[in-house]
Order: sequence, then structure tokens, then C-alpha cells
Amino acid sequence: MTEIARQLGISKKTLYVHIENKQDLVAKIVKSYISEETEMCNAAVRDADNALDELLRISIYVQNQIKAINPSIIYDLQKYYRSVWKLMDGFHRTYILNMAEHNLQRGVEEGIYRADLDIKIIAKIYVGLFPILSDGETFSLEEYTTSKIYGEFMKYHIHGIVSSKGRAVLEEFMKENTLNSIIF
Repeated sequence: MTEIARQLGISKKTLYVHIENKQDLVAKIVKSYISEETEMCNAAVRDADNALDELLRISIYVQNQIKAINPSIIYDLQKYYRSVWKLMDGFHRTYILNMAEHNLQRGVEEGIYRADLDIKIIAKIYVGLFPILSDGETFSLEEYTTSKIYGEFMKYHIHGIVSSKGRAVLEEFMKENTLNSIIF
């Protein structure tokens, strides 16, 4: 807290007017992150031409976020700030699950995703990835970057849900846009 106050150019006493303690600071940062992520998802839904475009927009955003976050932050949240971690986990298990279900439904309705998908199961598999990214046991961080794991999962996910029409849309998207080798 001393270092934060120093970098902000304020006293610790002034800092504590706005923040109760480290736990409160971490909670406010995570709530801000959740708010930003929610807005980005809403913008992707609003601005996307179709379900696949929406999914790719979200995936690129998430990929960039993963690259910017040190994996030790996730570990620290889980170990030292359990209530804040539960907030983040709850966000994924509710909001992100709902977003995934809506995206899958939209894609099926548009004919871009396979009609035989069990939307609820696929959405839960999608959300189930996030704990795997941070557990460090399934994929050792010495062997794989979180970004690489996420990118491979998204390739697997997208190719598993698209219909033949969706595959054509994906190929067209890849020709027209540079995915910066984020997903493909």
C-alpha cells in the first residue's frame, strides 16, 4: 500500500479514504475487470455480423487479456483472496456461461454452427476451460503458456461447433482479417 500511495503521489492516509485494505483494493480491481469484460462482451454481441464473428471478437480479446496477465496473479487470487476469486469464478459460471449459450444458440439459428449441438453441455465445456488455464497441474506453465493453451482450445472449440456453412464463413474471415495468429 505504501508503494501504491507513493506511485499515486498521495499519502497512505488519503489512499485509505478510498480503499479499506489490500483485500478491498483487489476486490475493486477485479470488479473493474469484470465490468470491462462485460462491456466488451456486450459490444461483441452488438457489433458482430454473426455468431462466429462474435466468438472470434471475444476470443481475441480474451487472448490479449491472457497475454497481459501474469499467471501468478491467478494463483495469488486463489490462495490469498478467496472471496475475490469466488467473485471472478462466479462471473464465469454465470455471465460467461450465459454468453456462451446465447452465442451457440445464435450460431445454430444462423446455420453457422452445427444443428446437433447440445448447447448447455458445450457452453459448460467452454466455461470449464478457465479453471484448467489456471490450475498449473493439467498444463505445466513451464511447458505451455496460458495463451498457447487458450489458442489451441479455441481452435478445437470453433472447429468442433461450426457447420459446413460456418467453416466457409471462418475461411472467409481468415482471408479478410488478420487474426494475428491469435487463434489460427
